[in-house]
Amino acid sequence: MKLQQVDTPKGKVWEVNGYLINKSQKVRVKKRGFESKQIARQWFNNESVLFDNGESRYNKKTTPNIMTVKELYDMWLETYQHSVEESTLGKTMTIFRLHVLPTWRDTLLTDIKPLDLQRYINTLQRDMQMYKKVTGYFRRLLDVAVKMDVIPVNPFTKVDLPRERKVTNKPKQFMDVDEFKTFISVLDRQYSQINRQAYTLLRLGAFTGMRTEEILALQWKHVDFDNGYVYIMQALGRGLGGSTYIKEPKSRTSKRTLKIDNKMLSIISSWYATSQYNDDDDFVFTNNGNTLQPLRPNKWLHDVSDRYGVAVGLSMHKLRHTWATLALDQGATVKQVQTYLGHADASITLNVYSDITKRASDETGDVLSNLIK
Repeated sequence: MKLQQVDTPKGKVWEVNGYLINKSQKVRVKKRGFESKQIARQWFNNESVLFDNGESRYNKKTTPNIMTVKELYDMWLETYQHSVEESTLGKTMTIFRLHVLPTWRDTLLTDIKPLDLQRYINTLQRDMQMYKKVTGYFRRLLDVAVKMDVIPVNPFTKVDLPRERKVTNKPKQFMDVDEFKTFISVLDRQYSQINRQAYTLLRLGAFTGMRTEEILALQWKHVDFDNGYVYIMQALGRGLGGSTYIKEPKSRTSKRTLKIDNKMLSIISSWYATSQYNDDDDFVFTNNGNTLQPLRPNKWLHDVSDRYGVAVGLSMHKLRHTWATLALDQGATVKQVQTYLGHADASITLNVYSDITKRASDETGDVLSNLIK
């Protein structure tokens, strides 16, 4: 340890320069501002005792050998929150808050037994359709415990994951041609007179298959009135505590250009002329100049369903499904649908719309047999 007097703008003070040492750590400390040599030495001696007991602020933090699930989750979250978008962070925190921590919060990581974990998994599978999403996050957390040498092996390696339950009486996922025509007719002839903004938004979603977050982030500068194009350049993200923010679209291919028909272009133009927020940087759909809340479009769609008995049980996302269904039915290729919807690759389109593509396969299965009739 070295004690010396140094000059500062406030005058001469004493400075300590030395090392704090215990059985496992050695840390250099340098601190000035002491009024006397004796006070500086006393501070260093006190800090040395605290350091030896692991109670000094200079002690390096080490991973404890005994941690609860909640303690590990809090530690992991400090790093995870800087690696994902705020919307993803919110979803992750919700999964842990609702489905993991209520059962495992105060359980020591070393006390998680395969038998208890299997029972937990079986209960999740019974109560949730997509239970593997929850177990995936929990497993990932316990992988961190293994990596940090808190536990020797992830207990998930010793359990079985049952199949996710098949849904019987699956809710309606899209409208057929006749239902779609009726829905649009109701929008054009009746709902357009009740809520012009909601009418324009719902019709745009139905005729483009845009994601809700893309519609809500649309600004007037993204609408090409001269040539009939809409440019998807950004999306509305959901932050913590109900906040929203503008972010990059879902994937690289989500940035895209959509061609809209003349009727839809005319409706958007009419809304442009009606809205008091129509500068280039204003949002197309607003709440007093601000972006709409993410749930608002669904509420408008449900209002239409309740009033007129159309699109019953559907959501904005299922309007997107409807667009894909009808596009494929009308002869669009999977590649064309993939590009228009902004899917990263065709496999996503095929997986999401497997019912549609299976029907297309069934209908074309005997196409070559006609050659020999």
